[in-house]
Amino acid sequence: MTGLTTATNLTLKVLNKRRYPAISQTRNNFFKKLFGKKKSSEYDSNLTPCSRIETRGMSMPMIGIGTWQVEPDCIESVITCALTVGYRHIDTSHSYGNQAAIGATLDSLFKGGKFCRNEIFISSKLPYYGMKPEEICNYVTDALNCLCLQYIDLFMIQFPVGIKEIGGNYIADPDTNHILIWKALEEEVKKDRIKSLGLSNFNMRQISTLMECANIPPANLQVEMHLYLQQKELITFCSQHCIGMTAYAPLGSPGLDQYLMKNSLQPASVPSPLNDNSVISVACNHKKTPAQVLLRFLLQSGVAVIPKSVLPDRIYKNFDIFDFNLDKCEMDELRGKDLCEKGRMFGSNIWVGTDHHPEFPF
Repeated sequence: MTGLTTATNLTLKVLNKRRYPAISQTRNNFFKKLFGKKKSSEYDSNLTPCSRIETRGMSMPMIGIGTWQVEPDCIESVITCALTVGYRHIDTSHSYGNQAAIGATLDSLFKGGKFCRNEIFISSKLPYYGMKPEEICNYVTDALNCLCLQYIDLFMIQFPVGIKEIGGNYIADPDTNHILIWKALEEEVKKDRIKSLGLSNFNMRQISTLMECANIPPANLQVEMHLYLQQKELITFCSQHCIGMTAYAPLGSPGLDQYLMKNSLQPASVPSPLNDNSVISVACNHKKTPAQVLLRFLLQSGVAVIPKSVLPDRIYKNFDIFDFNLDKCEMDELRGKDLCEKGRMFGSNIWVGTDHHPEFPF
């Protein structure tokens, strides 16, 4: 989304005045707590493995391990390696098909005394085939059972368009109602089964509309974000409303092409950020890998990252990004690589059949 309409701007002004009168001070406190500064455009580069995004009662480690496309038989080694390296944030979803394997691994690690539940931040998501208020309780229960947990730290709506099955085919559901779904999720928070609520792949208009009716505002927004899709306007919007942000595909999702080919889906036709000449040059200057530079760039932009890998060496290197800083010239050079919407890799090619729905977000 490239901009807000006049109507949406008016909506936000009313929202700030009526429901969040102290939003400016809250925003300043949010960024002061996270970065030690009040201006969100001047992020502190003094990050550590313990750095967290703290907003609306949520305290989320800024680097997590992604689990999309991780086969169940690889989960134990991936999760064990990640936690041993130092990750304390695990991103999951019902639609990834591996939550039971994640739960079995976590249960074994917790019972073995290697890690404590309260030191691990675990997120999950409501899939777009579960977008009905009457199904929320069942999906939360299923996530808790699969993950062997009593509570989930962050539960997100994965995509703003719901789908339904008709005659064995899945089509976009015209009756998708974000407000009713959110109200059902708020009930799960009241039951202490969810600690914080969030969104994924929502745009500014959709978030604004939801916040007008929400008793529990979203604490986090997870979106595609990388060198070629930097979501600058969305970052500003979320900072104004004390919504933390998480970047999925922070490296440009190296496994995406294989997924698209396997499922006979349209290729993204966006170059890999890992091969960008500026990224490679900056990496050489710091004696780091291009992946480490891309992750560090997002962290210094105030965004959490959830890179995915099944290889122990890459899992370690993706976490080993706290011993160098990108200076202003390097940050400015990388900021200049933004292709805006032309850099999007996850669009109608992934969310097939939803692009004509009024709630399609891109």
